[in-house]
Amino acid sequence: MNSYIDVNKIRIDSGTLDKLRKVYKRYQNHEFDLLGSGYVGIYYGMKAKGAYGHKYVSKVDRLLRRISVSRLKDICSEGYVPINWYIDYKSGYSFDPFRYYSKSRCEKSVGKYTGVDIKCPWELGRLYHLTQFAMLSVFERKEKNKIIREYRDEILDFIYMNPVGKTVQWSAPMDISVRIVNITVSYDVLRQIDDEGILDDVFDRLIEKNIRDSLDYVMLNLEFLGRGSSNHYLSNIVGIIYASAYLPESERTDACLVFGVQELIEQVAHQFHEEGSHFEGSTSYHRLSSEFVLYATALLYGVLKNKGEKVFVEYDCSLIERLRPESRQKYDIKSKTFFPEWYIDRMFNMGCFTQAVMKQNDEVVQIGDNDSGRLIKLTLLGDGYRDNAINHSGLLSSMGGVFRESVFDIYAERFPLEVSFISALSGGISLKGKKYIQEIHCENNRTYDLKKYTYSEETLLFQDSGTDNLLTGLSVQYFEKFGLLIFRSERIFCAVVVDTTRYISLTGHTHNDKLSIELMVDGKYIARDPGGYVYTAVPEMRDTFRGTKAHNTIYVNGVEQNSFDGVFGMKKQAKAYLLECTGEKIVVRENYAGIDHIREIFFTESTIKVKDYANKLFSVNFSNPFYSIGYGKMRGEIDYDS
Repeated sequence: MNSYIDVNKIRIDSGTLDKLRKVYKRYQNHEFDLLGSGYVGIYYGMKAKGAYGHKYVSKVDRLLRRISVSRLKDICSEGYVPINWYIDYKSGYSFDPFRYYSKSRCEKSVGKYTGVDIKCPWELGRLYHLTQFAMLSVFERKEKNKIIREYRDEILDFIYMNPVGKTVQWSAPMDISVRIVNITVSYDVLRQIDDEGILDDVFDRLIEKNIRDSLDYVMLNLEFLGRGSSNHYLSNIVGIIYASAYLPESERTDACLVFGVQELIEQVAHQFHEEGSHFEGSTSYHRLSSEFVLYATALLYGVLKNKGEKVFVEYDCSLIERLRPESRQKYDIKSKTFFPEWYIDRMFNMGCFTQAVMKQNDEVVQIGDNDSGRLIKLTLLGDGYRDNAINHSGLLSSMGGVFRESVFDIYAERFPLEVSFISALSGGISLKGKKYIQEIHCENNRTYDLKKYTYSEETLLFQDSGTDNLLTGLSVQYFEKFGLLIFRSERIFCAVVVDTTRYISLTGHTHNDKLSIELMVDGKYIARDPGGYVYTAVPEMRDTFRGTKAHNTIYVNGVEQNSFDGVFGMKKQAKAYLLECTGEKIVVRENYAGIDHIREIFFTESTIKVKDYANKLFSVNFSNPFYSIGYGKMRGEIDYDS
């Protein structure tokens, strides 16, 4: 296996190190906090709390435990307690390999049983925590060997209990791809500091075989939907790049690596707008997809530094379908940046978009779905040693690992682990990105007469009793392709959703949130988006959280802006437009299902108010009684009848 990360260049702050020490003790006991589960021990025979009013008990746990003990007896450390890789640790439902022994079998189970979420075993199988093991071991010398042994045991447990293609852990190519990255990166780091030979040659061959099997499996099960595929295909590409870069050189791995680069460039062109935003209309999926691009790009610079340019010229394009010859590739081996200039600019603006949608408390405004998805988890950004899925500071610190730009400096200083990790991975590359120049285009040709609207309502969102001007330091940013307007001053953060579906065809992760507002003043929420919560486990909650009524826009009884078509389907019906935007006034309009709605938002030195006009009777409420800050995490109560 190849190596790219110089562990001597990795840096960490004391707060993050302390959090990793605490969370390692949980991981050591096989306790994980995933998708809103809270820290729970995941083992055969565990008794789940139940989820959404449903609790399941596995009939084969005892048998699986006996099998695991038998398989791992002579290869894992004495006293090692196997992890249950098949269980939905929230509902208790088991995707046991006797029943779910193929990808198709697992796919057919999705949404079949109320309260059951296949994302739970998938999330565990991404093995995020192994990368945190590696980071801790670099600095925790006394516990280093103990950490490495636990790492070895868990890897052996996973590989021996999850034969290729035969369990739930092989049913999602996206999750396999994320796992490839976390295994290769963590193994790269731990192998360098293993001075007792815990990770011996036999283990090395086992890791290599697993990564090779994973690469072959992903290549055979690409989630390719055409030129503009989804974040799933982007993850596949990253997994392919990491697997083929870390595996020993061969004609096959070289071809896979070049294929990964080719497809990465193609998908960045189709999935990210010039303004930097991602085309699926979700701020959280933007973070996930940006991590895919950034971490893949960083590794490729490491490959160029270690292997040179030869692999990108001398490869056999006949080995892989759709792989183009070098003469038709969009990378340039003679260029200092290798990638096209527009690619570097677009990656830079991915970070700029994230910075723009972060509020005073470092949380992003939640637009669209949030399944807490990441590629790699390093710094824990929540209270105590929990993570906060809507704090995206880690991405901005990571951006500072390749872009030495002031916009990322503050995050790089606060979170040195990410910036140093990316810098070490990329071989210290330093890039320059060009900021996308935004222009606020208002559709002034769409005239309107407020007098013709039968119904109207005025809402005072904020009244200041102090003397500090609300508008001091005002700036306005309009991400037109994403459909989001950001109004920011020293005291205000206001996000206005215009139309997140206008320029996209994939609407599965968007919500019925047109003309919705999220407002924060002096670091306190006045109105906030509800988030996404869950997907297939409870479809009615899924629809509640993405429905019109849940958002800070008007609601006409029984009418959705866009109708739902399954858990991940939404039919584009509504259209929305920005009509006016100044430093003191925003006017937006939407039309759907015969409803014509105008919203005016007024800002003064001491007040913020909204006026709504519509041709049909509506209600409006800016105090949402419930919200989610990450997948499976809910605050407040849902009243389905109100």
